Amino acid sequence: MYDLCVVGAGMIGSAAARHASLQPNIRVCLVGPEEPKERSMDSPREIFASHYDESRITRRSDPDPIWATLGQKAMDRYRDLEATSGLNFYSETGCMMAGPPAGQFMTKTQETVTSQNIQHDYLTPKLLRQRFPYMNLPDTDGAIYETKNAGYINPRVLIAAQEQIARDNGCVVINDVVYEITQQDDNGASLMSVLTEGGQKIEARRVLIATGSFTNFRNLLPPGQEPDLMLVPLAVAKVEVSVEDAKRLRDMPSMIYKGEGNTNWPEDYPRYPNKLYGIYLLPPIKYPDGKFYIKCGYLHGTESRRLSTVAEVKAWFCTEGVTPLVTKSADLVTAVTKDIKPLSYHGDHCIVTETPTHRIYIDLVHPDLGVAIGGNGYAAKSSDEIGRIAAMLVLYGKWDSELPAETFKLKLKDTSKNNL
Repeated sequence: MYDLCVVGAGMIGSAAARHASLQPNIRVCLVGPEEPKERSMDSPREIFASHYDESRITRRSDPDPIWATLGQKAMDRYRDLEATSGLNFYSETGCMMAGPPAGQFMTKTQETVTSQNIQHDYLTPKLLRQRFPYMNLPDTDGAIYETKNAGYINPRVLIAAQEQIARDNGCVVINDVVYEITQQDDNGASLMSVLTEGGQKIEARRVLIATGSFTNFRNLLPPGQEPDLMLVPLAVAKVEVSVEDAKRLRDMPSMIYKGEGNTNWPEDYPRYPNKLYGIYLLPPIKYPDGKFYIKCGYLHGTESRRLSTVAEVKAWFCTEGVTPLVTKSADLVTAVTKDIKPLSYHGDHCIVTETPTHRIYIDLVHPDLGVAIGGNGYAAKSSDEIGRIAAMLVLYGKWDSELPAETFKLKLKDTSKNNL
């Protein structure tokens, strides 16, 4: 019998398991499948994840002060996590938020960095061109540049660090897929029963669900309670560059851009309804194959498609290599980064789990069942703080954050229309 079973062994679930394992006299288990060796439509496997990668942007700033606070709380623990686990996942290369100075993106971000005293340099359009002459941005664009305490993290290694520390503190990690969670009576007390596809039955006093885009595809919540989640499919390009180009761009920060783009940027690239580009770009990163790649993708607000079935989600996760969307992102890399000579490129696909509130759900379904789902594309950098808040909420029924609990309240889909 466990005190807490965390279902979902991604970035949030592994963080929640670690924080719970640090509590005295608490028995914890973490359940989730390992990363597959291959992704194939021919495989019977249906559960995948977006964290099968080497990089995610991390920063303290954000146009939304709530997400900025979550990020800062998590980032404050990065180095301790590395020291305790012995695994290094954080590269402090800096991060740049760029776009028209008077635009909403830059204005809101400036309000956040000012009100929260986030260390940054403001780069006027002239200073931006001087500081990063190899970046092909419009002459009128500026940037909020975090030179320290920002950059990128390796999600695979971060999860490994979380799991290792959790194990060291007695957490049991079970590599399996949960297909059903039910609440049962145990001599007048509540008992949560967790069933896995591998045939295991796990009993726990409380359960936390952190299953991302697959939450609604298994019987994890009580009947009639379906979280309001929208699954947004995104493609990304990884453009291989030479060692020489990687050295030339060694001071390149991570970047998030929202603006009109430059004249040579591909016009048919995914954009917001107002025609603005929304992209992210990471500096040359050495991947396990020994090669350096610049990664580029578009932000989820530029994509209108939604996925609704597990078959659609599996098909998207299993689509790799070169697709039209990947090619467009690769073209954008060469347009934004001057004079690089791409050696090759390939792609990958992920899914952003979007909520109507644009904030993650951290809430109790009932006193013994909680959720931490709906990252909206911002949760990777903040996952340690999200996991901590969720673990404390489910274990003790108390909200342990300066941020208001109402901000993270779970919203359910209105299924009454489906029953007409």
